[in-house]
Amino acid sequence: MKPQSENELVDLIIKWVKEDRQTTGFASPQITKDTNLMESGLVDSIGFVELILFVESQTGNQIDVSDVDPSEFAVVKHLSRIAVRSLQRA
Repeated sequence: MKPQSENELVDLIIKWVKEDRQTTGFASPQITKDTNLMESGLVDSIGFVELILFVESQTGNQIDVSDVDPSEFAVVKHLSRIAVRSLQRA
């Protein structure tokens, strides 16, 4: 089922990071919609590519990165917003 809102996508991203990424060194990672996944060390550059692919698979749409500041992608809520915006353009 495709996420219907930005909040649903935020929840999916948080779940993916907690369950599908290796969080070595993080007993129980605290992730919120404001978490910067790269700065926190929860996702590395390869993991970030995997995350983008995961979000695209969940939304059924390619994320348009052409007009986005790269620093926005690393924060959960910003990535969700970008994905939803790309979905609305499709």
